[in-house]
Amino acid sequence: MFRYSRSGRFATKAVIASLVLAFSTVSTAWLSVVHDAFADAKATRSLTVKLKPKAAKQDGARWRVDSGAWQKGGQTVDNLDTGDREVSFKDTPGWKTPKNKTVTIDANKETSASGKYKPANSLTIMLPGGVPLEFVWIPAGSFMMGRYANEQESSSDEDPQHQVTFANGFWMGKYEVTQAQWTAVMGSNPSHFTGDLSLPVEQVSWDSVQGFMTAVSALGQGTVHLPTEAQWEYACRAGTTTRFYWGDDLSFTEIANYAWRSQNSSSMSHPVGQKLPNAWGLYDISGNVWEWCEDWYHSNYTGAPTDGSAWVSPPGSDRVKCG
Repeated sequence: MFRYSRSGRFATKAVIASLVLAFSTVSTAWLSVVHDAFADAKATRSLTVKLKPKAAKQDGARWRVDSGAWQKGGQTVDNLDTGDREVSFKDTPGWKTPKNKTVTIDANKETSASGKYKPANSLTIMLPGGVPLEFVWIPAGSFMMGRYANEQESSSDEDPQHQVTFANGFWMGKYEVTQAQWTAVMGSNPSHFTGDLSLPVEQVSWDSVQGFMTAVSALGQGTVHLPTEAQWEYACRAGTTTRFYWGDDLSFTEIANYAWRSQNSSSMSHPVGQKLPNAWGLYDISGNVWEWCEDWYHSNYTGAPTDGSAWVSPPGSDRVKCG
């Protein structure tokens, strides 16, 4: 019960769900001095820096000595000047950067150091008028996209279940985009349900969302785009394999704690963040109102991308909406 091609009870609305920071997360610069695997094992005036954890390295964590080229964790730089050198670490989306450290290069031995990144679970973009737009970090990884065999109340357009792998993590909107956020950027509120600006924005087309994203990106704090369908489902599942992120809930006994739906919403949208979040800190990703994705709708997953990218070729007649 993750995928839908048409609007439901509430009008479709925009979730600005992915954020790519303005700087590149992966350096393409070659090492100024590359460690030669066949060199003397006792090379001197060298520095090797290990980075932890593995997930941070996958997301683009790097180090450098003084102002040299960025290096991957475990790489070695040789032929350094002796004396004190400064090791710095690259800012990496989703991670808190280790503090710079001073190492002493000795003419008669190899020098080693380490840097430990810590998860940075949140990021905030400030919109005009001081309105915050919050994101949480979704880690890299793999998942099985689509319905499992005999899943209750699923549909054939969720077949075949297939593995999708994200080589890098990404930022995802913590909440559905609110009327306050939309109005701050676009100057008007198109929503049917009004009276509280913390309600999710609705009555917005996929095309109108493009204008919102362009305007937010123009603020210079990062580039935003709609999630791909794979990003949406991966983020919604948050590491689970059940039909909902809180479990299979075959008798719908738990759903009211996590999602607004026709049975508990009085056929109205509700302010964001009132229900329990999933394991990755996302609120209302199930329920409340529908959420646009980047992809064209397809009648099944045969031929769908397996790297988490949007399925945009060939073009179709309807975009994917989830939630």
